[in-house]
Amino acid sequence: MNAIPELGDLRQQWQQQSPPAAAVTALRQRVAADSRTHRRTLVIVAIGTLLVLGFTLLRAARSDEPNTWVSVVFVTCFAVLVWLVALVLSRGTWRPRDESIAAYIDLSIHRCRSVIVAAPIGIVLYVAGLVGSLAWRQRLLGVEWQHLLQAPEMIIAGWIGAPAYAIGMIVNARAHRRRLAFLEKLRRELGES
Repeated sequence: MNAIPELGDLRQQWQQQSPPAAAVTALRQRVAADSRTHRRTLVIVAIGTLLVLGFTLLRAARSDEPNTWVSVVFVTCFAVLVWLVALVLSRGTWRPRDESIAAYIDLSIHRCRSVIVAAPIGIVLYVAGLVGSLAWRQRLLGVEWQHLLQAPEMIIAGWIGAPAYAIGMIVNARAHRRRLAFLEKLRRELGES
């Protein structure tokens, strides 16, 4: 029971008020900026994928070693797997279902959850691709492990790239967890659950 009966009425009136126009505009601008970043990232990753596939195909075509064509199959299958996972995780994160505040908040929440789930999956896929590449080179091309582990591409992609990628994904996921907590609180406050 409230000590001041009018306090409950004031709270109800406050919750029924429409949010300030500036907050709604800021939310819409943030979603629009996130959408642009989402599309830009998609284009960059698509170009990167095509370059890797093209380089692998060119290398196999120029090589006398018949096992290099296995790398084309491996890289292509792995690229398809990564794209399928990325598209499944991106499902429902492209645009709000309508122009309501609830739709913008829901979209932002869905995007945050997608990034949080994608972090460990991305790390596992990165390591799997690295290990697969090393195993392929060792088994099919007969390259010694000592040489593989000291190769410049392994130093860049493995010893430097893997920890940097993992740290980046973890930091990004933590930032999205904080944003998710804020957005869920905002949704509860607006009564749009």
